[in-house]
Amino acid sequence: MWLNEDAPIHKRDIFFSKPFVNSAGTLGIAPDPHKMPIISNLGAFITHPISRRPRQPASNRACISFPGGFLLHTGLPNPGITRTISRYKHAWAGAPLPIIVHLLVEDPGSLTEMIRKLEGLENVMAVELGLPPDCDPDTLRALMEAAVGELPAIPSVSPEQIPTLRETLLELSPTAVHLVEPRGTLPNEAGNLITGRLYGTGIFPTMLHASRELLDAGFPLIVNGGITSKSQADTFLNAGVTALGLGSGLWLLKQAFLA
Repeated sequence: MWLNEDAPIHKRDIFFSKPFVNSAGTLGIAPDPHKMPIISNLGAFITHPISRRPRQPASNRACISFPGGFLLHTGLPNPGITRTISRYKHAWAGAPLPIIVHLLVEDPGSLTEMIRKLEGLENVMAVELGLPPDCDPDTLRALMEAAVGELPAIPSVSPEQIPTLRETLLELSPTAVHLVEPRGTLPNEAGNLITGRLYGTGIFPTMLHASRELLDAGFPLIVNGGITSKSQADTFLNAGVTALGLGSGLWLLKQAFLA
């Protein structure tokens, strides 16, 4: 990772020793080599989404299956940025792979505050920006400006956000873009509609299609693709993806391990 003096000041380049990462929310806040043998195959570890203040689980949290995958809604509970750093900075520093901290973005001011707390921490490679679902071009510009600092900032974009944000991303030229799982809505057992992220091999065609649009625009791209086979991974890598985010497979593996 180095500063490219010919690029905008907010531009940084990042490199992965291996072309795989975990998607945010699948492996917790810090890697544990003893309990997570999979991390030896990853080029970086992405933390659970972290907010400025502590968050409790959603009251209507759910995991709802559908053909080809599942919808997950948790509310993204976490201890907040200050407690997270206090509890995990030593684990991050001693981790066998670089750390990307995924931040739940609320507004430019709180984003800058969170990033300043992370700057200077050993082995933190970059920050990833979890954008709000209704993020518009002006909001994206303000957030990326607020994220300017010592750490590269990687915006996370879902397929449904590409039409709105593509041109602004081209203008801003971030270090990389992380294409994350699409959002969807399904009824729970009580018939109530639940909105959350979609995981599983059923999203593979959607993610491959969306990734081609961003690759054609020239973005260094990390993609969460609903990957369950080597051939699917090879399809993304051969298309020019920088790294692949592993989501549903890791999440299900962790649940089986903890059962």
